[in-house]
Amino acid sequence: MLDFNYSNILVGIDGSKTAAKAVRQAITIAEHNHAKLTIVAIINDREILGVSKAALIGFGNVNQSTIDEVKSRFQRLVHKYELMAKDRGLAVSAFVTSGDPKNKLAHELVDDEHVDAIVVGATGANFVDRMTMGSTAAFVIAQAPCDVFVVHRD
Repeated sequence: MLDFNYSNILVGIDGSKTAAKAVRQAITIAEHNHAKLTIVAIINDREILGVSKAALIGFGNVNQSTIDEVKSRFQRLVHKYELMAKDRGLAVSAFVTSGDPKNKLAHELVDDEHVDAIVVGATGANFVDRMTMGSTAAFVIAQAPCDVFVVHRD
């Protein structure tokens, strides 16, 4: 079921439990296909600062060291997943970048990394979020030029 002759698989992470599950699934798919795995955390530069609950840093707390800590936290997480994939014998690339996660996953990284399959977690954004901004998973499914696997919460 997982053998589709994929050669480059991309998985996006955001620190959620669903993303952790997506990484495990991506590792399994990559193993079955003898594929390279790219693990990426995309810091949404539009949501890193703000007053909403989704913002990583509130306006009153903005300074370079705080922003660096957010990036460092994602780098540690990406590195942990990279080691998991390497322990399973996979060729793996892992990094943190910033920008719009939807476009990065569906377009830019697909082209840059020659991706032929994407694995994303469905974080279960509420109805209002989906109507006003759309979920990343839904955007990637609709826009990506390759196969997309969506991993759901338990």
